[in-house]
Amino acid sequence: MVHFYSRIVLGFIFLSSISLSAQNLILNPSFENYKACPSNITNFNVLVEDVSLPTSSSGDYFNECGTGDFSVPENFKGAQKAVEGKGYAGLYFYALNDYREYIQLNTAKTLRSKFPYKVSFKVSLAEASSLVLKGMSIVLTNAKVRVPNSSALTPSKLDLQEGLEFYEVKLTPNNSMADTEGWITLSGEFEAKGFEEHIIIGNFQNNNSTALLNKTGPVLSKDFSYYYIDDFMLEEQPRINYEKDKIYVLERNPFEPKGYELDKEAVASVKKIFKFLKENAEVQMKITGHSDNVGNPEYNKFISSLRARAVALYLKKLGIDDNRVVWEGAGDTKPLRNGKIKEKANRRVEFVMTTIENQ
Repeated sequence: MVHFYSRIVLGFIFLSSISLSAQNLILNPSFENYKACPSNITNFNVLVEDVSLPTSSSGDYFNECGTGDFSVPENFKGAQKAVEGKGYAGLYFYALNDYREYIQLNTAKTLRSKFPYKVSFKVSLAEASSLVLKGMSIVLTNAKVRVPNSSALTPSKLDLQEGLEFYEVKLTPNNSMADTEGWITLSGEFEAKGFEEHIIIGNFQNNNSTALLNKTGPVLSKDFSYYYIDDFMLEEQPRINYEKDKIYVLERNPFEPKGYELDKEAVASVKKIFKFLKENAEVQMKITGHSDNVGNPEYNKFISSLRARAVALYLKKLGIDDNRVVWEGAGDTKPLRNGKIKEKANRRVEFVMTTIENQ
């Protein structure tokens, strides 16, 4: 095998040989296609195209063309500019007696089975809110949901819908959910099951199960959590692919102080490698740990072995057979670019995918 150093940091290597152009698969993702300007309490779906209501409750639509309580930026819940364009939505995510509001968006097409997708949208806590959520999620479904009540749309309630296929995707915020000044981004990645045509946004837990941020005292009957939401994005991601006999860098400057533990980014990367190995039974993986040349060569060999072993053990823990993962420590014997870069950069974990012999 030719040993070459055309390396790609793992966060960027999950590109297939064919580049996919970014395409938003949400119809009317920023609520800019509307039928009328909001002026009073009106069902959201009456005002905005490609939006439906899964329960009997209704969210609010705010727009620069609106009047009074439903204008932008000032409205009856606070003040906020749209992320872009003129309008956005507002929903109760927590209120008395498990009252909830939801909206249901349409995908441009049925999502492809076993393909990875990324979903994101922006939220901003309305100033009038007294409660802050710790996180949010979405539910993807094969059909439009319509439940004739306004309480929390829990998984057990969705289970009662005949013929409905669904699952929940947890989202991660890029900042505090308590932000009322600007917009924060919530995002999540998932593998499609092949039936997804609609996305429901809201809180799918009842009050007792909803995680609140920095709430120490009792929740009062007047307390609620209301968020503005805008700028939805759903993109198909390239399928995970690795060229055989090519060296990839899993982790640079492995997690310190012990030097061989996996940090959060490395764990997420190893999980993606696991998925590739599960889908390609003919492939095995060789992991090589490396060190800088600071200190004793024997210790460097030892610590580099631990770095590679940590990755191998995690893959085996996830379910990959022993015979498909081999590992070794190279110590400081294979520096990058003949040592012409900073020594710290030589602390790394590399891997190569090869075909299993004697199948």
